[in-house]
Amino acid sequence: MKIKNLLTISATVLVTLAMGATTLNANAATTYKRSKITKVSSKAYYSQRQTGKTYQFKGTAKKLAFKANHALKNYTKTTWQASKKTTVTKNGKQYLYYYVKNSRNGATGWVYSKYLKAGKNFQATTATTVTTTTYTPARAGKVYTFGGDNTYVKFSNGQALKTGENYTQTQQRYVYKAGKKYLYYFVTSADKKVSGWTWHGYLKADSSADTKTDVNSSSQKDSTVNDDTSLTDSNADSNKGSSSSESNIIKIDSLRGIWWSKGTYVPGVYINGQLYTNTHNVYDEYNYTTFMGESNGKLVAVGSSDLVDAVTPANGDVLEGDDDDFFSLNAPSDGFNPDSRHNSTASWSWFQYQPQSNDYVTWQLNVKNGNWDRLGVVSDYTSSDYH
Repeated sequence: MKIKNLLTISATVLVTLAMGATTLNANAATTYKRSKITKVSSKAYYSQRQTGKTYQFKGTAKKLAFKANHALKNYTKTTWQASKKTTVTKNGKQYLYYYVKNSRNGATGWVYSKYLKAGKNFQATTATTVTTTTYTPARAGKVYTFGGDNTYVKFSNGQALKTGENYTQTQQRYVYKAGKKYLYYFVTSADKKVSGWTWHGYLKADSSADTKTDVNSSSQKDSTVNDDTSLTDSNADSNKGSSSSESNIIKIDSLRGIWWSKGTYVPGVYINGQLYTNTHNVYDEYNYTTFMGESNGKLVAVGSSDLVDAVTPANGDVLEGDDDDFFSLNAPSDGFNPDSRHNSTASWSWFQYQPQSNDYVTWQLNVKNGNWDRLGVVSDYTSSDYH
C-alpha cells in the first residue's frame, strides 16, 4: 500500500515538474518583443546559408513568439524579395528582421537580416535576339535548358559542349547569381542535336566561319569575369622596379578570371584574418560555384568567390580593385602614382592589411606632392570613410 501511494506521489511530482517546465518555456518565448512593422521599398536578397530559418510571428508586439516555417538551406538558388521590416528585442539585444517572399514558390516568412545578402540570385533578364554568330568551345562547359521565368531560373538538362563543334548564337540574356550578372548565349549545335543556354565565356568566335557579329553583343562583357588569366595585368610590367611594394600588381578582374576559368591562384589570399592557399572554384552540375582554398593543410569551402572584393594577396603582391583602391601586405611607396598607368586623376586609396589584427592601415595618394598620406586604421574597408 505504501509503495502504491509512493508511486502516486512520484507521478504527481513529475507531472507538476513537467507543467512547470512548459510554463517556463512559454514565458521565455513571451520575453521577446518587436517594434512597429513598417513597409520597405521592395528589394531583392539571397542567402547561401546552410543554417537559419524563416519564421512566422505569433502573439503580440510585446509578447512575441517564433514559429519556424522554412529552412534557408532549401532556397540557396533562389531570390527573396523583402517588403517589410521590424526590430526584434531578444534578451536586451536588438535584431533587424525582414519579411520576405521567395521567387521560386512564394514561400514567406520573417528572417534575420544578417542571413541575407543584397542582390538577385538565379533570376534573369528577358532574352533578346542578336545577329547570328558562330562559335566554338573555348573551354569545357555545358548547355542548359532554362525552366521557370525571369524571377526564377532553373538549370536543367546540362549537355557538354563538344570540342571542334560549331554553335550558332541567336539570342542572349543575363543571369544573376549571388548578386552578380553573367552573360548567357542561346546556341544551337551544327548537327542540331543540342540547343540551349551557355555562359558566353565558354565560347570563342569561330575564325573559319563567314559570319557577321552584332556590334552590341560583341562589345558586351561579363561584368565579373575577365578571360585574361595571367597573374599580372598588362600594365604592371612598366612599373616593375619602381618600388618593391608595387613590383607585381594584379587587377581584380585578372584574379576573378583565374578562378572563373577553373584556374588556381597558388600564392593564396587572406580572408577575414585567415590564410587560404591554392584558391579555386569548384562547379556543380548547374555551373554554381563554391570557392575553395587550403587552410592549415586542409582543403575547405570558403564561401562565394564574391569574396574577391575583400581579399589581400598573401605574398606581397598588390591587388588593384574596382574602385580606385589597392590591397597589399606592404605599404605604398612614395613616388608610385597609379595615374601614370591609367591616365587619370582618381582619388586613389591603399589598404595595407594586418593579418594579426585583421584590420587595415589606410593610405591615400596626395595629388599635390605625389606622396601617400597615412589616414588611420579601419577594421572593414567597405565601411571606411576613405573608400
